[in-house]
Amino acid sequence: MARPGQIWAGIAGGALLAATPAWATQSGQTPQTALQTRATDVSGVTVTAPEKPSPLVNPETQFVRSHLAQNRNQQYARFRDPVCVRVIGLPAEFDAFVARRVTALANRVHAPIDRSAACTPNVNVIFSQKPQAQLDDIAKRRDILFGFHFAADLKKLTTFDRPIQAWYLTREVGTEGASVLELNHGVNFRDGGPGAPPVSLGVTVNGRAGSRLGNDMSSELVHALIIADANKLADAKIGAVADYIALLALSRWQDLERCNAIPTILNLEAEGCANDPPETATASDVALLRALYALDPRETGAQQRITMATRMQSERQKANAEQH
Repeated sequence: MARPGQIWAGIAGGALLAATPAWATQSGQTPQTALQTRATDVSGVTVTAPEKPSPLVNPETQFVRSHLAQNRNQQYARFRDPVCVRVIGLPAEFDAFVARRVTALANRVHAPIDRSAACTPNVNVIFSQKPQAQLDDIAKRRDILFGFHFAADLKKLTTFDRPIQAWYLTREVGTEGASVLELNHGVNFRDGGPGAPPVSLGVTVNGRAGSRLGNDMSSELVHALIIADANKLADAKIGAVADYIALLALSRWQDLERCNAIPTILNLEAEGCANDPPETATASDVALLRALYALDPRETGAQQRITMATRMQSERQKANAEQH
């Protein structure tokens, strides 16, 4: 089983390209008041209307299907290892503030948490004024952190083009408890330790056939890498940014560019939102993650998706009833 400390060690020892943004050094700024606007030069941009959602699929199911990535076994990953957060690139009090918000959300959704002061991070957040250079450096020295991807997608995967982006490493766990990292090398690997490439296991992770409820395999998050562009976030509220990062850290997300019909903190950095986006994790966000961390990890992906969407729908209906 891969150890988070081994996986991260190659980055921690390299050149750190993070830098303090201007807002963090201004007089009187605190984590609660710093980090609202972003530059939006849209000249020459062609706007394409998003496809209309199917009337036969509720918005919550559409949300889960669109934004939560499945593994090769079509299941959804969550942390089984206790979550340990490290944030770098800001003044110490800001780093600590963001880390606390990630841990607080993990606590709300009942994710496992490593509360020791010397824990080894498996959620690493980097604020950088040169995010593309930071990403290029990681790609050269520790591409294992990008997890499974097809070779044709590597260029897109290693292009930094949004204010905040995330990459995930996952493992697949079999019936007998054996696990392998999900990578794009075509064979099974475990982490080889600091500075070393992954080591071939030469084993197969087996499931159990014969059930419509699942094949007795599961998917787990091993590491979340999140890079934030300090330049683009210079005028944003740090509380909102911290909650956005917290949501990214606790599940494996994808395709976050467009605005969502349901209220979610993910709309903070999405395009095409008609209304002001939420600035904290919403009831829908919390409901999804609570369902993710409570569901049977060995169920089929379809069953897992139904569980999460149903929990989100219930929370939205409750919130609407309270407003009226």
